Amino acid sequence: MSHSSLNQIALQEKTRREILHKSDLIPPLPDLVARLLGLLNKQDTEPAHLESLLQNDQVLVAKMLAMVNSPFYGLNRTIRTVKEAVMVLGFRGVRSLVLATSTAKFLQRDYSCYGHQPKGLWLHAVSVAAGARKMARACKFTADECELLFVAGLLHDIGKLLLVTYLADTGAAAGTEECEFERSRIGLDHTEAGALVTAKWNLAPEIQEVIKLHHEGRNEQHARSIAIVRLCDALAHERGTGYQPGRAPMPSFLAADLAALGLVDAAWTTLRDEISAAMDEAVAALGSLSA
Repeated sequence: MSHSSLNQIALQEKTRREILHKSDLIPPLPDLVARLLGLLNKQDTEPAHLESLLQNDQVLVAKMLAMVNSPFYGLNRTIRTVKEAVMVLGFRGVRSLVLATSTAKFLQRDYSCYGHQPKGLWLHAVSVAAGARKMARACKFTADECELLFVAGLLHDIGKLLLVTYLADTGAAAGTEECEFERSRIGLDHTEAGALVTAKWNLAPEIQEVIKLHHEGRNEQHARSIAIVRLCDALAHERGTGYQPGRAPMPSFLAADLAALGLVDAAWTTLRDEISAAMDEAVAALGSLSA
């Protein structure tokens, strides 16, 4: 092995250790958002409790209401208060809304080293989130499971937040597999980094596991959830959503993922058209959401 190769391996290991052990690299969720998520996880929480907490951040409330009243949610009436949002969406739906609103700023940064256009990672993320929710509903998941997969889809690439600084002066060749690109330069990929971020944010273990395995690997307990996010991620790559022309990763639709969901070719062909439509609606409604 050449001296330059040894130096590269040493640099990769140094960078990997720095990322894994410097938790301050992971930006915390805003304190109010963390408290709000804690409230939403309690069984005895009432809408009034959420309103009492949110009265301290009218900007967050305004963004939440703007999102819930967008065409993406397709509601037949205007939602004017947090209480109304809870009544229409339920606590799990409000949790998705809070996370989408509060994490937009992390996903709208400059990720051009990955081939993303301005705000491209956000556009890709909302596409996968909307697609995952649509697919989960079609596969008869519960309402809570559908919202969990919306969040997992939204945050599936959040690990890039930790890695982008180390990759800012380079860029993957068109068609290069993203995880391979990351590991070759810094010793870990965004799936592992994403699991670290969502663990610090105290999100559900299933969300952490889906994010960790959304490119490769299996977990029998969460196989169907992982399959949904992985298939929707591949479809978004195929569509090039959020990427500069010719810079999207090559899509890979795994037969094992389709089998896990009991989807034969004809059913998948029909469903992918419906998922694509949901992705278009999400980008049109949420793509301009300001961080």
